[in-house]
Amino acid sequence: MAHYNKGASAERELIKLLWNLGFVAARVAGSGKNALPMPDLIALGKGKSFIFECKAWRGNYLNISAEQMAELQKWGEVSGAQAFIGWKYPNKGWFFVKPEHFRKSKHYNISIATTMKVGIPLEVVVGEQRQLKV
Repeated sequence: MAHYNKGASAERELIKLLWNLGFVAARVAGSGKNALPMPDLIALGKGKSFIFECKAWRGNYLNISAEQMAELQKWGEVSGAQAFIGWKYPNKGWFFVKPEHFRKSKHYNISIATTMKVGIPLEVVVGEQRQLKV
């Protein structure tokens, strides 16, 4: 139950961040336990739509099942929303990664080192800031 609470708490935190940036956002009840594909969060506003699969995880790698990634991508295709995986890493904050940055093997994975390089700040995701090319 502690793992569920940590994830749910992270999702609620992200909802507040999105609202503070002028987006309406909601958690999807039963995501991950429904027969139909569903993301963890949906955010809408300013002519944009986003879907997020959220993970709160301390570790060198984040793994997402092939089924979960396929469901997120399917939802994005059908809805036209931009899909992101939001990884909340303790004491480092949120990182937002596009599905194509994950490596595919038996499941999809990405290292924290790669995430820190390719991760996009939330303000850039929603278009409030631009990311400088380095």
